[in-house]
Amino acid sequence: MQNNKLLKAIVERQNRMKRGGDEGQTVFEYLGIIVIIALIIAAIIGTGLAASIANAITQVLADITG
Repeated sequence: MQNNKLLKAIVERQNRMKRGGDEGQTVFEYLGIIVIIALIIAAIIGTGLAASIANAITQVLADITG
């Protein structure tokens, strides 16, 4: 009788974990990626590198189309 209760508790816990144990974790992972990307963009803009990148892209497009 005691073994059945223990087995039932283990199975119920496993079922709960399978249903949605990591849904919240996924949201935080996406949030972390978004924060990192925002920091990279802010660093590019803050250092003035954005203008250099824009000029390089403009030059390459001019070379391709010209």
